[in-house]
Amino acid sequence: MVYSSDRPEHQVSCICSLVLMLTGIFKQPLQPTSAEVDESYSSARRYWNREADAALHELKSGLNLERFELRNMLGRVPPIPDRTSYGLMESFPLESKWHITGSKNCEASGKPIQIPPVQLRLLIRAPTKVTLRGNSFRAWTELEGNDQPNLLAILVLAWSYILSARLMELQGRSGSQMVYTRTTAPLYHGDEIVSSFPVDVGDVDSRTVRWFTAVLAPGRGFWVALQENTYSHHAPWEISLVAPGSPFSIQCGEGRRNLGTSGQTPLNSHEALQSLIGLCNRHGVSHHQLHAALATALLLPTHNYLNLDSTLPCPRTRNSGFLSVKLCSEDLDQLFNDLPYYITLSCGGDVINSSLCGVFWNPLVPSNLVSPWLQPLWDLNEMSGIQDAPGQYAEVIALICARRAPNIAFLSIGAAISGLTSKILGQVSTGQPPLESHAYVWTGVPQSFMDIAGEGRYYEMYSSKAYIRRSDCWRLRKLPPIVDDDLHYGIGPFTPWEPPGYALLKNCPLRVQVHKDCDRHTIAYKGSTWCFKDGCKFDANMGRDLVTPHVFPNPLPERELFHDLRVLDNEDTSIDATIASFRWVLDNGEGSPPEDAYKDPWLLTIYDNDSEDDGTSVDSCSSTSEGSQEMRSNADGSMRLKAWIHQASSTVEEKDFNDGVLYGG
Repeated sequence: MVYSSDRPEHQVSCICSLVLMLTGIFKQPLQPTSAEVDESYSSARRYWNREADAALHELKSGLNLERFELRNMLGRVPPIPDRTSYGLMESFPLESKWHITGSKNCEASGKPIQIPPVQLRLLIRAPTKVTLRGNSFRAWTELEGNDQPNLLAILVLAWSYILSARLMELQGRSGSQMVYTRTTAPLYHGDEIVSSFPVDVGDVDSRTVRWFTAVLAPGRGFWVALQENTYSHHAPWEISLVAPGSPFSIQCGEGRRNLGTSGQTPLNSHEALQSLIGLCNRHGVSHHQLHAALATALLLPTHNYLNLDSTLPCPRTRNSGFLSVKLCSEDLDQLFNDLPYYITLSCGGDVINSSLCGVFWNPLVPSNLVSPWLQPLWDLNEMSGIQDAPGQYAEVIALICARRAPNIAFLSIGAAISGLTSKILGQVSTGQPPLESHAYVWTGVPQSFMDIAGEGRYYEMYSSKAYIRRSDCWRLRKLPPIVDDDLHYGIGPFTPWEPPGYALLKNCPLRVQVHKDCDRHTIAYKGSTWCFKDGCKFDANMGRDLVTPHVFPNPLPERELFHDLRVLDNEDTSIDATIASFRWVLDNGEGSPPEDAYKDPWLLTIYDNDSEDDGTSVDSCSSTSEGSQEMRSNADGSMRLKAWIHQASSTVEEKDFNDGVLYGG
């Protein structure tokens, strides 16, 4: 989705017509040459290795988390409404409003456009399984030697209760309730020999002690009924702690020795948060560790949807003294007031999953060079200092992601803590990771070339012919047509990587050609609409909008002499991403334009599948009969659109076509 931006650095620069003339890009197939692949891989390897070195240094010297703000992930996330003010929601899809911006004299400007709603996951069928087998962030050391106790697992379990309780308070139906089960963490008074990890909660009241015995219980220590007499659905953060015996025991004051398992009213969300902050202050846990645990808990619905256990690190005691800075009432109030926003984000369909995958997207890399961009990232697993340290690969990835997308830094760290990182990397490696249209406007992290408006005019002239970048051609296809053309581009593309090269403007559909002289169009987000059971609708505000959209820095170092003995394993990710990009065009009723790119062997599988459906032959679709595997590794004469080419300092324009106006983004 192309979103509005008034900052030019948010937009990918156009390749100038000089580059177009030098490359002869139109007549070349999709596949890059071996030299282009080698140079791309070498440059990407230098970048990822440099980032990994910085991450390893930070892990050794201490986490520098002061530069990251937890609530920056909230961007334009709308808060889930309070039933006491607005009533109960009618359905879980969250509708949103969008419209086209751009040239005032263009009929498309101002038109609304339909974007699929966010499918909120406010109920789950079974609690998420949590284990204490995680290897990442087993030690929690911040800058200046602040080696804290690692209570991440305890904090995550507590946050799962707080989020569940707050959702029930905001949107629980009549008869909804929070219930403690009979399964509890045992009490420990300091004079027994126990195999579990003792959690010293201090001299707190019996209700607080009972709360700790519930949230740290093996199996399920609590459950939430969001609807009366309905126990087959659970709050999305409900968990089942899978561990032999009781992994935790509660150390409390002498007056709580005979605490029973019944008769205690469960804490509400505010009381639970107060108790959690009290525990942090007692043990010298920083707000950064508390925030990392909250971010980890926000990932529990994603784990549940992916049927993936959450693997948390075992708690560890402190090696040094207490923190001098305590969490205060202002910290509590801010966290509590932000809970409705975090709930929407956490339950917001694929928004978080899409955002975490989007961190690896690079606006300078086209679909046919994705493999050489990503493989050095996978190769880091064999890097010295990483390969022999269990869990450290995920830690390094988390810190690299935090630097690339600081808005969601704590989510990236949380993914490593919970064991989600490997799943995210697997999704990215397909070339077709989850893409949620709301992710960019909600979190400020761009997911795709469709999120970037681009700049300059839409066409370039060469030999008296008008050419348009395929990425712009894809963007303009997304706009509602001025005249109905029976093409359907409402959903997609299904890859974040932009299609390489240029196309003849005259070969593009009319819905693209009519915007040739337009200012850059964008699809602007105007907010969301909640629907309630009484028929009322409420237009949610635009969210906090605390952050500006994130811009990836130029990730590629200047060209230098670099002898790399490694070679690219394969180009499968590049092929899959390119196929996904072009399939979006070919499957929407447009047909195959008369261009060499559409005859490229990489796209044969599209025609193969189509021919199997209609019984036709694919011979006319390709000028070669050689196997696709051979063609993958022996491409010649490919287009020379480099992902990190320097933008030319000047533009060559032809006076016989140019009207003298160069439109800006």
